[in-house]
Amino acid sequence: MDNSPYALVLTGDVLPGHAEETVWPALAHYFRMDLDRLRSQLVARAPLTIKQGDDLGKLQTLLAGIAAVGAEAEVCAPDESPNLFVVLESTPRGPMPRVFVNDRIERGLWPGRLSVAEVGSSVWHTYSEMNAPPVAAAEPAAAFDANAVAARDTARSYKPTSKADHGHNLAAVAVPTVDVPQRLPPGEAIHAGFWRRCAAMMIDGFALGIAMAVVQFALGLGAVGMIGTSGDVGSGLMALFGSVLLLFVIALVGQWLYFALFESASAQATPGKMALGIKVTDENGARIGFGRASGRYFGKIISGMVFYVGFLMAGFGERKQALHDMMANTFVVFDSVKPGQPMPTQRPPMPWYGWLVNVLGIGLPLAIVVLVVMFGAGLANIH
Repeated sequence: MDNSPYALVLTGDVLPGHAEETVWPALAHYFRMDLDRLRSQLVARAPLTIKQGDDLGKLQTLLAGIAAVGAEAEVCAPDESPNLFVVLESTPRGPMPRVFVNDRIERGLWPGRLSVAEVGSSVWHTYSEMNAPPVAAAEPAAAFDANAVAARDTARSYKPTSKADHGHNLAAVAVPTVDVPQRLPPGEAIHAGFWRRCAAMMIDGFALGIAMAVVQFALGLGAVGMIGTSGDVGSGLMALFGSVLLLFVIALVGQWLYFALFESASAQATPGKMALGIKVTDENGARIGFGRASGRYFGKIISGMVFYVGFLMAGFGERKQALHDMMANTFVVFDSVKPGQPMPTQRPPMPWYGWLVNVLGIGLPLAIVVLVVMFGAGLANIH
């Protein structure tokens, strides 16, 4: 028995104005679950407790999220009694708090002769027998009287998706929990594609380029100054070589810290990604740490090998992962994707400046190369 003061019960109903064919897929996205698993483990067993705890605010937030997709749930305060399984439509359902069962029966939604069993027991009783003196011999769970179970609760609007399991030992059945992290589902409205990521990368490259130009200018002035003051050509060349080496180290460390710090921060994105409305997450849509962000950055070295094929991989696949994403187990998603919230269903349009950056950064250089090649071929034909 869980002694938590509050319980969130998924009733298995859909709210007025909603349809099952849209509610359950939306709820599966919200819970980060496979739809078939949602139907078999939650909907077919509902009503059942999906979360217990002492944080009422957290449960109410989860309740609001469930209602937002059109599913019905209730928050109740269990007493000290064990949770119950009940039999509806010849199928065991639950577990659920006893106070939830009491309320349903008191409102006439369920009959008093409803077959019930406490969590941890394999013995079924009718609800009306629970407060009666114990009988001489308990009836095994496999022999409950299905005829004594009333017809389905008329408030319910779903169809069970699993067969009855009358003889199982309920002691081994755990209370499901929906806050177990689930992997991000595939979807065009969730994962950012190649061109948006490409535009973000070029914006970041432009910002880093400006910063490195300032550093290079400062180091160059320092090296020229040393040559002028020392009057020794050898010392000047050493100073120049040292400034080039220092510039290389600053560039390497600076880029690493730029990407790793920004992508592991609360925004989960570099300035370029923020401008395009995307961010880096783990497989559950949560923020990554500095170590994983560092691994993702250095993985780009491998992605850049063999004509940048590793980067081009971001344009394919259900989750749009580049090679370095696969290596670090990270994902680039739209900033509307948030853990514990319903998954977005509409893909945000590419900002106009995103297309402009792609055209100027990729299209224009390619066009120049093509024109140069054509011009060279034309000169060759003239001669």
